[in-house]
Amino acid sequence: MKETVPRHDPRSSSAGPRRKIAAIFVVVILLLGLVAVIERNARGILQGAPVGELASGEIPNGWASLIEAAAEESGVPAPILAAQIEAESDWQVDALSPAGAQGPTQFMPATWEEYGQGGDPQNPVHAIDAQGRFMGDLLALAESSGIEGDPIDLALAGYNAGFGAVQRYDGIPPYPETENYVEKIRRLAPAYEDATRGQNAEGNPGFSSPGAVAVAEGPGPWPAAS
Repeated sequence: MKETVPRHDPRSSSAGPRRKIAAIFVVVILLLGLVAVIERNARGILQGAPVGELASGEIPNGWASLIEAAAEESGVPAPILAAQIEAESDWQVDALSPAGAQGPTQFMPATWEEYGQGGDPQNPVHAIDAQGRFMGDLLALAESSGIEGDPIDLALAGYNAGFGAVQRYDGIPPYPETENYVEKIRRLAPAYEDATRGQNAEGNPGFSSPGAVAVAEGPGPWPAAS
């Protein structure tokens, strides 16, 4: 009887490499998912964290009373507003973005028309006062929107990207600039907190609205530099 030699199946030789490639692909997908989870958790630690009261001595240019007044106006913790000014302009009154945003709180002309009350966006008295009004409106929108997430973070995202974008994406818009903006402000805010103030009844740090502070009227004088 003639011996039959099994035919070589070319599919069997290619199956092994294909399985290896598929396994590598699955591992890469899992690693990318793990990195995304870690990044989201890191953001979550910063976002929504309790915020204490303002460390007035940490505020440049003698603007502490202006920021406390804006916090009273808006319901947003003063250290958040201070960190927002640093993120927006690094405390520069003459800051001007390529898009045309002006002053220490970086208002676009159309938004300044609504919130500036006829003032000068480069005048910190007017700019920080307008910041308080604008953030107050954004916070009210966030709290009434039913969107999941910390209302202050949603308000900050609205300041950067417009609250329409927050509503469209049902949360902080997935724009790198906006995500980094909210994260940066949360990261900077503790530097402006007074660890000896803002303790609640249980002794834990938490925001309580500062007392009302009078804000100068008119175009000047601007607060003296410290």
